Amino acid sequence: MVNIYDSRKEQLCIGPYFWMPFPHVDFWLQQDDQYILKNLSTSPLAEPPHFVSHIRATLMYLKEHPFPDKTLFPSRKPWIYRKNSDGLWERVTPDQI
Repeated sequence: MVNIYDSRKEQLCIGPYFWMPFPHVDFWLQQDDQYILKNLSTSPLAEPPHFVSHIRATLMYLKEHPFPDKTLFPSRKPWIYRKNSDGLWERVTPDQI
């Protein structure tokens, strides 16, 4: 498990992450909801209603970013998030660090 929260700085530090392209992403995106639920869940009868839509969103993300070092983390620096005055996480720009 990766620790992404720095309690001293009160910020989240995400990445950089790298993964290999997912070879069969198009196959999985073409499958119906029942097939995805049956084959990509460890407990299909207990999954929440949004399970399949989250899996599809994750697969699309992997498809859109097969090489995250090029598209998401080209500078090889992490994404830093801090809570704003409303208590919501906001990404910090490099000049704010």
